[in-house]
Amino acid sequence: MPPQPEPQRDAVMKDLVAALQTFTVESDVFVDVFARAHQLHRSDLNAIMWISKGTTSGDPITVGELATRLRLSPAATTALVDRLENVGHVRRSRDPGDRRRVTVKMSDTAFRVASAFFVPLGGRMNEAAEEFTTEELARTAEIVRRLTIAFNPPTP
Repeated sequence: MPPQPEPQRDAVMKDLVAALQTFTVESDVFVDVFARAHQLHRSDLNAIMWISKGTTSGDPITVGELATRLRLSPAATTALVDRLENVGHVRRSRDPGDRRRVTVKMSDTAFRVASAFFVPLGGRMNEAAEEFTTEELARTAEIVRRLTIAFNPPTP
């Protein structure tokens, strides 16, 4: 016999998904303001996010990895990186351990520009979550990570 739906859980899950949808739209609008101010396209900003993450973690992303994450062709990703490099947002470098491997890193200027725009948002987000415990925040982060996986189901 299949499990019976739990009306309260279903309602809470529906509320969570609706809240995430609203968050996504508000986030998109906020990011689009930044993009327009710096003559960037949405795909540029998505790339910058992944490049920034790799740069700050000390594990820079390759153009191939970026293509996979953005679901773009290698040619389209190369053109995107060329565009970002030409305006000074990113720089390419050869991996000293494997000269065939080219990684992409954020420029210091791009970090400063992005920080000036996004750090205040981080402060407002911290204020919005002040009343939650560290454990509640950790659990929420895990839930969001798991829900994010739903966008990329495993291939058979």
